[in-house]
Amino acid sequence: MEARRALTLALVLSCAILVVELIGGSLFHSAALTADALHVITDILAVLFSLIALSISARPPTERLTYGYHRYEVLASLVNGFSLFAIVGIIMYEAYLRLLTPQPVFVLGTAAFASIAMVLNIVASRILNSAQAKIPGHRDDNVASAELHLFGDALSSFAVIVGATAVFLTGQYFLDPIIAAFIGLIVLRSAIRTTVQGGAIFMERSPLKDIGVLRQRLIGVKGVVDVHDLHVWRICSHITVASVHACLDAQGKSNSTLIRNQLEHEMNDLGIDHVTIQLEDICCTPVHGHETHLSTP
Repeated sequence: MEARRALTLALVLSCAILVVELIGGSLFHSAALTADALHVITDILAVLFSLIALSISARPPTERLTYGYHRYEVLASLVNGFSLFAIVGIIMYEAYLRLLTPQPVFVLGTAAFASIAMVLNIVASRILNSAQAKIPGHRDDNVASAELHLFGDALSSFAVIVGATAVFLTGQYFLDPIIAAFIGLIVLRSAIRTTVQGGAIFMERSPLKDIGVLRQRLIGVKGVVDVHDLHVWRICSHITVASVHACLDAQGKSNSTLIRNQLEHEMNDLGIDHVTIQLEDICCTPVHGHETHLSTP
């Protein structure tokens, strides 16, 4: 509830920032301020998708969606990433046109409106940071992501202020579209990161840097002689799942419950939330003829 309330307030502030910067960019003919306004759209999308993810993921699983609705977060991430590439294209095209034909920029108005936007971004970021502190036991990934977006936009607003100051001191109006292109590169970085992260979960890439470390830890459990069909993947950003077949020696077969618990502990220790373990003898015959399913909330 705290996270949803903070995200809603951050969304309202982001929309206010967008309006302020669009008006400022139009009034003062600043490509940098307009680019920063488009950058704010990335914040709005991030916060909006975080709110949607919070609402949808709260729904209970169904018979056909046995993991619930968490995968919608991945879809939202990919849509967000692709939309950011479109925004980058708009920013770069506008910056290119302004570089060809530099236009006079009202620097004082540009700096003033960018300062308002920067302050509002800092306020929104602090609201989310405060909400994180009130969430018991853990940080919420959705809130953390939105907070990062808002802090990044505060930095880009600061870049607009620096650019406006440089134009004021030098009288060189071409610096304004250069700042706009710089902001476009910031958005491009966000677009690549968002798309890659969503694509990694979509392709069920293992979140572990080295799955061999997990394999060695499992084989290191006394009574386990080998593991195979080891798979680790993510349902969404905060739910990691794994399945494994563990071959046991004679001593391991006689202590299968203890072995199962130790294997579960090793996987939980590496951040794996939901585990499916099949215990087998050395000839790969399932122990007791069935799989052992473990789930840790």
